[in-house]
Amino acid sequence: MKSERVDAAQNGRVARRDFLRVAGLGGLILSTGGIAYFRNRTRHSASPGQELGSLDPREAGNFTNPLKVPAGEGLLGIFEPSAPFTITSKVTDYSFVQGKESKFWVYEVTQQGKTYQNPILKLPKGGRVQASYRNQLGAESIIHWHGLRVDTENDGHPHHAIPPSATYDYDFTVLNRAAAYWYHPHPHGQTAQQVYFGLAGFMLVEDEEEQAFARALDLEPGTTDIPLLLQDRLFNNNGAVVYTVSINDYFMGILGDVLLVNNTITPYLDVDTRFYRFRVLNGSNSRNYRLAFLKGSDRLPFFVVGNDGGLLDKPYPATEVTIATAERLDLLVDLRNLEPGDVIFLKTLGVDLGPMGKQMHGMHTTGFGSEVEFFILKLNVKNRVTYDKVLPGHLSEIAPLDPAGASTRPITLSNSGFTQWTINGKQFRMTEYPIMVNRDATEIWEIKNVITSMPHPMHIHGYPFQVLERIDSPRSVRAQAVDEKGLLPSDKGWKDTVLVWPGETLRYVIDFRHPFPGEQIYLFHCHILEHEDGGMMINYKVV
Repeated sequence: MKSERVDAAQNGRVARRDFLRVAGLGGLILSTGGIAYFRNRTRHSASPGQELGSLDPREAGNFTNPLKVPAGEGLLGIFEPSAPFTITSKVTDYSFVQGKESKFWVYEVTQQGKTYQNPILKLPKGGRVQASYRNQLGAESIIHWHGLRVDTENDGHPHHAIPPSATYDYDFTVLNRAAAYWYHPHPHGQTAQQVYFGLAGFMLVEDEEEQAFARALDLEPGTTDIPLLLQDRLFNNNGAVVYTVSINDYFMGILGDVLLVNNTITPYLDVDTRFYRFRVLNGSNSRNYRLAFLKGSDRLPFFVVGNDGGLLDKPYPATEVTIATAERLDLLVDLRNLEPGDVIFLKTLGVDLGPMGKQMHGMHTTGFGSEVEFFILKLNVKNRVTYDKVLPGHLSEIAPLDPAGASTRPITLSNSGFTQWTINGKQFRMTEYPIMVNRDATEIWEIKNVITSMPHPMHIHGYPFQVLERIDSPRSVRAQAVDEKGLLPSDKGWKDTVLVWPGETLRYVIDFRHPFPGEQIYLFHCHILEHEDGGMMINYKVV
């Protein structure tokens, strides 16, 4: 690789040592009755005494800001690279709250006289990406292309993290099928903060199946085909994003009390009486969402048509669906039976965490928990239009992986000393490789979450997988299943991230064949970003 890089393979970096020191203190507090103490504390916003007012997503009347819809240049502009480009991480100013500015970390691209911040990268399957990453932050960083099948040199592993003012060159071919992927930082110990302050963006890969689906329903990017990036945040009285974490918040994952949708607080979108496609990316650090479309108190049926790995085999009807952090869902909602003047809300109904989960989430000292209901996006029906498109019964060819003869690899999610989340009893070490895989192998990974307090969204780099079965799922999860194996609509097709619930065992199959020369090193980790930074992550090597 033509790059200026640092060897970040030192296991004892300052951020890591500091976290373990603080986590050890947290374990002492919690083991001596700290659960009750923190649970009974009054939850407050980032700045003591702050009144949320018009920022509160629990109040439907607050949704008066037009949704930032991706188009053209600028923030969330759609960028189709046709030549090598430079993507720079930098700190700038942005007004989330009217009349007030906040420091905002962005990826910036300038090409052909246009400038984009956190651009939506639109890429063709089979296309070549040549990007030079320039780090203008005050800390080391690297870009991970989440969900893309690339070799280890292009994956954005933290051992490739570069210091301020350095660059790193990427050069890869897009091997993936059409889907909504995303890109974000991956420096060890600093990912959570960097994503929280703004570094994240969509990648939309296109192929013939995707184009045929868009034509069939007359879907137009930015008009009726709309990416939605969901991120919960904390703000202070000056309208600035703040990353304020207690020991418990770091242990559980940060939660905010204000929701950003495409960087818009309390947004609305004017719609017509037709199909709309919403490509939802959960870019929050730790929050899960239980999504539903509501007219008043009535749920509006919709279809799950895609997920992490693109279009599903067929539309799956639903009235609710859960999306974990880092997952993507492709939702199609039919508004043809509505009338001008009707109002629909995309809402999270609150995630059932169970008794222990509620107790643990009560330990948060900021924000509100995933069990809380709140609104996400207001849809104002404006016009009745003529629309005669029909939803296809078949969307995509999903070639099933054959698990026959595949070896099973057991993986256990647990915790150590009540302060550290672990994978097979291990925490991350930059130069350790707890899992070794043959490059010609097909394996079944059997992930058991023995933790009774919370689910973990598990992400694997390098390879998509297919979910085979959910075993011992909580009752609220089983209620959403669409087959006898306990699979959810979001489990169908190809995946790269999956939520494993407390007490649940989840089995998926992976084909480790790849076209890259030599050994490949990738990561397997929880995508609650504070857990990832805290060490709930391991290397695996394909040899």
